[in-house]
Amino acid sequence: GWYGWFSEKDLGKYFAYYDKASDCFLVTLKNGKKYMLGCKDAPEMVKAINYRIGN
Repeated sequence: GWYGWFSEKDLGKYFAYYDKASDCFLVTLKNGKKYMLGCKDAPEMVKAINYRIGN
């Protein structure tokens, strides 16, 4: 897996913690900090997070 601080032209600086790039999603906090996280079912996790925050 991968973890640590990364920087990309289109995303800027972010902290990542994931195994496969195809199984991850990006979270951007209100303060602008970005986190790339991985899990077995990233689309379902994104759906659950959006439900909890009211999107």
